[in-house]
Formats: sequence, C-alpha cells, structure tokens
Amino acid sequence: MKIFKDKYLAPLTNFKIGGRADYYVELKSEEDINLFLHWHNKKMPFFIMGGATNILINDFHGVIIRPQFKYIIDEENEVVKVGSGIMVAELLEYALEKGYEGLEWAGGLPGTVGGAVEGGVGCFGGEFKNIVMEVMAVNILTGENRIFNREECLIEYRNSFFKKSGHWLIVQKKLIFNKNADKEKLKMVVNEKINYRQEKHPLEYPNAGSVFKNYPFSKAPQSVQELVLEKNVLKNDPFPIIPTAFLISEAGLKGKRIGDAQISEKHSNFIINLGRATFNDVYQLIDLVKKSLEDKFQIQVENEIRIVKDEKIF
Repeated sequence: MKIFKDKYLAPLTNFKIGGRADYYVELKSEEDINLFLHWHNKKMPFFIMGGATNILINDFHGVIIRPQFKYIIDEENEVVKVGSGIMVAELLEYALEKGYEGLEWAGGLPGTVGGAVEGGVGCFGGEFKNIVMEVMAVNILTGENRIFNREECLIEYRNSFFKKSGHWLIVQKKLIFNKNADKEKLKMVVNEKINYRQEKHPLEYPNAGSVFKNYPFSKAPQSVQELVLEKNVLKNDPFPIIPTAFLISEAGLKGKRIGDAQISEKHSNFIINLGRATFNDVYQLIDLVKKSLEDKFQIQVENEIRIVKDEKIF
C-alpha cells in the first residue's frame, strides 16, 4: 500500500477538474485493506473514489480511497466474480467473448464495476442491478467484512445502500449472466450503444456524464406533463421519466457558459470543460440550472454526479 500526501486530483478525473487531497491511497489487495484500516484515523474524513467518471471534486481535507481490485473469475452457471476496480468496458468485453447476455446495454459506459453498483447505474432501459447476485464490502469505520445479497444492496434508480452510507468499500461482486450463443448479435447491440454515445454525447471534451438525474414523469406538474407529451419526449428508463436535457433546453440554457465550463450544445445534461474550467465554474452552472428549472417548471432536479467539496459530499 502506498499513501500519497497532498495529491493533485484533476488528472485522475474525467472532468480534468480537481483540487488536492490531504492523502490519497490505492488499495489493490486484502493485505492493503488491512494495512489501511490499521493506519486510518477513524475521525479522518474519507471519500471512496472509483473511476472518477462522474464526480466534481475540489480540495478534500481527508483521505481519498481508490479501490483497484482488478480481477475477473468465471464460476459455474454463468456466475462471474469481479473486482470492483475493473472498468465496465473490460467486463463487457469479457462477457462478449463468453457469449454472456445482460450487460450489452452498457456499450460505451465509462467507470468501474464498483461505481456502477454503488451508483445504481443504468441506461437504454438496462440496469446494472439486474445482474448483481451479491456484493462483498468492508466498512471503513468498523472493519466489518460483509456479503450483501441483491436485496440488501438496495440498488435503485441512480442510488444504493453503499452510496447512501458512504462507509462501505466495495471489494468485489458476483454477477450472473444469461448464456447467449449469438455473440455477433450481442456485439451488434454493444456497437449500437457506443455509436449512439459518440453521436449524441460531447465526448470530445472532458465531462462527468449526465449531471442531473432524469425527472419522474409522475411527479411533474400537469403543465410540464402536457408539454412533454406534446413534444413526444417521454422515456421509460426504467420507469416513465422526463429527460432533464429536454428541460434544460426548454429553459434556454443550452450553450450557457461560465468561465470555461459550458452546458453542452450537443447534449444539454452534460457540462463540458472547454479547457480551463474550475470547480467553481461548474458548480455555478449546476446552481444556475437548478434555479432556472425550479423557476420555469416548478421542478427540483437532483444531481446524478457526486460533488465533493472540502469534507462535504453531496
């Protein structure tokens, strides 16, 4: 285990934005976990950072923990044991080679498998929770090692027990797939999703993916529901939702810029870093969107990205 002091975080994030952490540690083995638990002052704030694909982070006065457990082990009956540090893209490539069905909707999805479980990730009608059997995790505060079954993980729309708690380090999970002999069909679906992302998302700029959760149609005011139906933008992902990108566009915010942070003209639920965007640039844009949507539509959108500022995580 190596511990780094005063670690500059921007190069580690997809946003290429970040301050400094008092301490930064990568954990790669069970021995590393034990060493870390022995070293860590339980009063010291900590944040578990996966692939750093969906976070906006400033200075952090504590320790950043980055799980780097990287292994894929095939078990019986299409069950696969996966370390939380494996990228979703790596797992997807493995599944395709095996002819395993259940993750093809995730073509082009960034981030780690641990982050996908923690964040309740899903897209194109697919949900990561559907392939989770169990998760092994360690409580950073108590040292408890526990196995959670699917129900105990409380994985829901862009959320989970682990995200709500913040104290549990996901080490590995068991995933279950369906055997599908038609590998070419699976690959075709994956490529369709990759091509869609390349066409619709501003991947040419540093970004953190969708900034805001989509909004449940059932909770929207009637006037907004009528507008959504009139414009034919209602989606089912995995329940009827209003794309927040639509609301942002309707509010006239597409292309809005503060400093070097800009609401993407290609996909307005993305904020892009034009080169020298700061934490505050992005933070102010997020605040602007929230206030504008509340004023125009009486809707309060929630963050999908994690925001980490000083010792606060929200």
